[in-house]
Amino acid sequence: MLIYTFIFLLATIASFIQRVSGFGFGIFVMMFFPFFLPTYGESVMLSGLLSGSTALMVALQNWKYIRWDIMWRVTLFNVLFSFLATEFMTSMSNDFLKQCLGVALILIALYFLFFENRMGRLFSSRPAQVTIGSVSGVMGGMFAMPGPPLVLYCISTLTDKREYVSTLQAFSVVLNVFYALFRFKVGFFSDALPAWWIVGFLGTLIGASLGARCFELISNRTLKVLVYLLMIVSGVVAIV
Repeated sequence: MLIYTFIFLLATIASFIQRVSGFGFGIFVMMFFPFFLPTYGESVMLSGLLSGSTALMVALQNWKYIRWDIMWRVTLFNVLFSFLATEFMTSMSNDFLKQCLGVALILIALYFLFFENRMGRLFSSRPAQVTIGSVSGVMGGMFAMPGPPLVLYCISTLTDKREYVSTLQAFSVVLNVFYALFRFKVGFFSDALPAWWIVGFLGTLIGASLGARCFELISNRTLKVLVYLLMIVSGVVAIV
């Protein structure tokens, strides 16, 4: 019963964060899922399914603002490299993957704390789309966190706030469909996952609803800083 309570609470908080800031579901839940779910593979599988569910709700509500034209090249390379990363995971131990996750959490947190919005233009060119897609694919495949490179890309490419949020959620929906197929192929799906997903999905409904109401009231920067500091602590714990 305790595991269902944790999943529900974490999904609620993570969907709130994603609805307010446009990303962050995987970053938040992956600080906790690998430490109380049986395997790392189940953790990334559940994170991706719930993240995609949250993104789908937002994308459907804002369908007309999605910029499909800027997505195809990044999506293509993301899918390719996420497949390779997922295959690579099958040969690694849970402990090693948790340590890799810890390093990734710390690096992402430090980057966003000190360099966010300072290097965005470097990521907006067409040649950079291949790099963005590839890096995001590795992060999505191994850590269920494809968001940070995509955030930089969308921020530097899109000026309208609605287009930014909607396109970012569309990325998440499309990519998580492929991630789920790849993870199912390598055996990350378990009999317990459907029940976990149902409980988590109920949490995402609440979190996304609250996030939509608070979208204009909460400072994105304050929310992000708190999440990034928690990421650093969780990263250190994962490594140690």
